Amino acid sequence: MQWAARQYFHHRSALMQTWGAVLLLVACALWVWLGFLLAGQQDVYCYRTMSGSCKVDTGLPKQLTVLGISAPLSVVGAGLLVAGTVRRQTSAHVFEVIEMQKSEERNRQK
Repeated sequence: MQWAARQYFHHRSALMQTWGAVLLLVACALWVWLGFLLAGQQDVYCYRTMSGSCKVDTGLPKQLTVLGISAPLSVVGAGLLVAGTVRRQTSAHVFEVIEMQKSEERNRQK
């Protein structure tokens, strides 16, 4: 039973790491896209309307939307990746300690 529980725990930890890495990759792609949006931006676009006045279009809502989506994805992705890694390392350490204790117990009984 211990082996099945260990495999399940390891699988869940690997799944957390995978989701974290995927979210970080998506966030990275959004950050690159944001960089291209900012690099390609000219200061202000002004176009004439029917009334003859000038309307300003900066494209800022699109950039803020990309930033607003990528920031939480980065935080959640980093959190999942770190949590999955820590779970796997902690699990390996705990099972190694259990094996060492069993080995010491067998040596004492001899």
